[in-house]
Amino acid sequence: MAILKMVALTMVGPHDEMEPVARQMVLSGGFQPLPLDYLVNDRSLRARITTESENPYDDLLNKMTMLWRIAGETMPEPVPVPLGKDFNLQEAQRMVEQTTGQLEIWESRKEFLTEELEMLEAARIYIMALTNLRMKPSELAAARFATAHFGCLAQENFVRLNESIVDAPILALELLNSKGMVWALVFTVPAYAEGTKKILDAVYFKEFSLQDVAEHFSKDDPLGQIEQSIEFHKRSINDLEESALSILKDNRSQCEELFSRLYTMQRVYDLCKGRGEVCGMYILSGWIPEDTYDAVRKTIGNDAPLSAIIVEQVSDIPFTGVRVPTLLRNNKLVQAFQSIVAMYSVPSYGEVDPAPFVAFTFILFFGFMFGDVGHAILLFLAASYLDKKRILNRSLAYVMKCASCSAFIFGLLYGSVMGVEGFFFKPLWLSPMHNTGLLFSIAIIAGVVMISAGMILNMISRYRDKDFGRLLFDGQGLAGLLVYWGAAGAICISIFDLPLPFSVSYLWYAILGLVILTLFRDTLARTLLHQKAEEESATLKIFEVLHNLMNYFTNTASFVRLAAFALNHVALSMAVLILAGMLERLPGGLFLKALLFVLGNIFIVCLEGLIVFIQVLRLEYYEFFSKFYRGGGNVFKPVTWKKDKGFQRVQGTIK
Repeated sequence: MAILKMVALTMVGPHDEMEPVARQMVLSGGFQPLPLDYLVNDRSLRARITTESENPYDDLLNKMTMLWRIAGETMPEPVPVPLGKDFNLQEAQRMVEQTTGQLEIWESRKEFLTEELEMLEAARIYIMALTNLRMKPSELAAARFATAHFGCLAQENFVRLNESIVDAPILALELLNSKGMVWALVFTVPAYAEGTKKILDAVYFKEFSLQDVAEHFSKDDPLGQIEQSIEFHKRSINDLEESALSILKDNRSQCEELFSRLYTMQRVYDLCKGRGEVCGMYILSGWIPEDTYDAVRKTIGNDAPLSAIIVEQVSDIPFTGVRVPTLLRNNKLVQAFQSIVAMYSVPSYGEVDPAPFVAFTFILFFGFMFGDVGHAILLFLAASYLDKKRILNRSLAYVMKCASCSAFIFGLLYGSVMGVEGFFFKPLWLSPMHNTGLLFSIAIIAGVVMISAGMILNMISRYRDKDFGRLLFDGQGLAGLLVYWGAAGAICISIFDLPLPFSVSYLWYAILGLVILTLFRDTLARTLLHQKAEEESATLKIFEVLHNLMNYFTNTASFVRLAAFALNHVALSMAVLILAGMLERLPGGLFLKALLFVLGNIFIVCLEGLIVFIQVLRLEYYEFFSKFYRGGGNVFKPVTWKKDKGFQRVQGTIK
């Protein structure tokens, strides 16, 4: 119903025309690429296809991000921008070089100064520690009888280090513990240097060269020299950041626009990654919704007049192994219930989308089983809170809000508020506690209607597949539907002793005749409809007929749970009220009564709400879907401008 028709679109043309087309596909977000392997079956032709996998705009984007990184600012959020035909790779490289040429030198200088600053900070800690130990850096670096390692590691790794060197000739001396990091000196004998290195690597020990520390600082005042160097490096790094920030402030709008342009082209080339060239022509192929074809054709006509377009309907596609993607388009209410259907399976292309039916029946059945004004309000507030805090999936929260509204309406029909029926107002329809027989009758009728709807939808699917034999003579088709309706009518007539102009036994004879008809389904399809049908064994046919007859009974009986859980809701509420009344006689009874009443109703909303939710899912999945729904589809995943919204890397699509 809401599954849109798809077409396979293939465009062949020169590179300067295919790039604007690919750009438009990315910006529109309505194109799912199709690998060339599906299109080219000829091995000799496939061998002539050349491919490339590198994206030239990746490097340009990295250069532009360097501007914000050096300036110490957050990266801007890219936005779609219009791109002229003159904006190509060469023009993009020229503009990036003009903007970031000097920044590359600054970036390498900043990285060098940052590494030097890190070493200086380490050296300061080292010198301060050795001063307390009355040792000089040069003496420790030149020691022959012991090997020293200086560096830092995480505090938990320092504990692991001490545990691993209990029986080894290693001494770990803690110098400073700051911000979860431990600065340490590790001593070992020269003969165990290699083993020590392996142990230090295992605990992620970041080592600084003692020789470098000893060579860079004078013997008179090493600590003062380090402090001066640290200040100089900090000033230099700050000057580089301010220079980059100055460039960014003076040209912010131009830089952000260039960044968005590069981002757009990077997305275009991600679509084109692994592209194939055949005899100097470039190919772009994939799926598009049928209702967007006119707009795509107009775009190609304007931007690619020399390119050829090949459009194939799904039924005309000459290759096998391709699963047509499914694109669903429904209103907001039905969209929320698509997630319920997806938990079972995504609809396959061409079959009936059950989401609209699920949206109606799910809300109806939930309210029928959970009808209570007070509990519905609590459930709605809980779903709203969980939705606001992003604890609950948005579509699921919307489903629960709709279900709670249905429970509120049924609460009015039942006259139930917090499990108390008829106290605040009289039932507008029926009372589950006093009209039990009517409640069960309605549940059975709902089951008959639901199962019949499933069988009718199955007949619609068979009609679309042109499988008229199963449509007319199958146990899930027209013959089966007549058997089901006839059996339901015969049972109803017998129970309520309804008058008929003929004996009810004739109705059972007709039902038996239809059952026998389903046994010869394939034979009738071949002889009457001239339809190809594989002949199944007699045993398998009999088993299938018996299975269908059992399903008619068990599936219908399963809907009794609608009435059973409506009564269960009343019983749980009455239990809470009785227990709360018993506590009233105890010391502090009013407080305990109120507390138990509140906690008991919260318990009912949480536990029974979950149980009813599961029971409704069971009715949908097993009793309804089993009649017509196959599933197993692939969701339509078009390339989009945003990387995090459904983008697929497809090999061999375009060059």
